[in-house]
This record gives sequence, C-alpha cells and structure tokens, in this order.
Amino acid sequence: MTVIEETHTVAWTAAQIEDLVIELLGAFLDEDPEQLRNKLVDKGAGMPVDSLDLFDVLQDLRKRTGLRIPVRRLRRQTMRSVKLFAKFVEQEARL
Repeated sequence: MTVIEETHTVAWTAAQIEDLVIELLGAFLDEDPEQLRNKLVDKGAGMPVDSLDLFDVLQDLRKRTGLRIPVRRLRRQTMRSVKLFAKFVEQEARL
C-alpha cells in the first residue's frame, strides 16, 4: 500500500508525512519522487519550493490525510526542509 492509499483515520508519523510530502512535491514539480528524495538528500534536504508553493502542497496534504494543520503556526524555519515540515505536521496536526 502506498502512502496515498492510507485512510483518514490513521495516526500519521513524521516519516509517513515526509514520504507523502515528497510524493506531492514530486507531482507538483513533475519529478519522480525517488529522484526528488535523492536530490534532497544530496542538497541537505532543503525545501525544493518556496513557501507560497508549499501552501499548494499543504492543501493536497490536507485532502489526502484529513489532517487539520494550524497554518498560523507555520514559521519560516518549519518550512525550510521536508523533514522539519513533516515533524511540525506530526506534532501540530489534528484529525
């Protein structure tokens, strides 16, 4: 089962959120998710999109997971990398 096939009642971990974010970013950037993951690892895992584009990805994340994410609590540091963003979502999001 891929991450996208998960149900809305799952307690999402940071690792699962990270996988889904990379998958969504790959679709957004028209890149293969595994190649994107490799690029992120090579570059130090910086976010490959700007903060405005990340909000588009965030909308897709909400639709796929059913999580409510407190957008007002997002900070520049939280959006610097996929890993930091995934940790934020794991800690702050609610079903």
